[in-house]
Amino acid sequence: MSQRTSSIYNFINNPLVYKIIQKIMSGTSLRKKIIKANIKKKNLNILDIGCGPAEVIDYIPGCKYYGYDIDKRSIEYAKKKYSNKNYHFFCKKFHNKEIKKLPMFDFVILFGILHHLNNKQANNVLALCKKKMKKNSKLLTEDPIFVNNQNFVARFLISKDRGNNVRKEKEYLKLLKLHFKNLKSKVTHQFFIPYTWFTTICKK
Repeated sequence: MSQRTSSIYNFINNPLVYKIIQKIMSGTSLRKKIIKANIKKKNLNILDIGCGPAEVIDYIPGCKYYGYDIDKRSIEYAKKKYSNKNYHFFCKKFHNKEIKKLPMFDFVILFGILHHLNNKQANNVLALCKKKMKKNSKLLTEDPIFVNNQNFVARFLISKDRGNNVRKEKEYLKLLKLHFKNLKSKVTHQFFIPYTWFTTICKK
């Protein structure tokens, strides 16, 4: 992954600290809104790449959840909080060997992931995800974005993000359209704390 790894960024990645920051920055509320608008049925198979402490489980109806993250602290936290037999957590990278062990999915979640990956890494992850998606299933993304005439506070905060690959809208779309022809995208300008989000719903 292409991201900053200093001690301060390592501290931020602590599950409890991460959850607090996400709430302050409204990342949690935006993700909740995306989940509730799209995942409404029960007993669906959900794949979450870069799941962190897996707080999205709180907003998903009864499902079979598979979460991947390379941060050991986040996975241990998720395992303790969500100790349901239908919830599976893996502290490892999502790669080709993994997909052979997994079922086909109704939804794939990539929240805050693409801006941590360069184009080669992102294309690899998107291709693997698509292989495990059922027909008419959806992939949901959410990342910070650089836009013209951006609020200076939003631009500053995004420029300091741990991920080194925050993109412009056309760059995100070019990347995603290599894998998904049917997609809807949205740029959200957050008022407080100033921030700019780019979200997509990609249908297989």
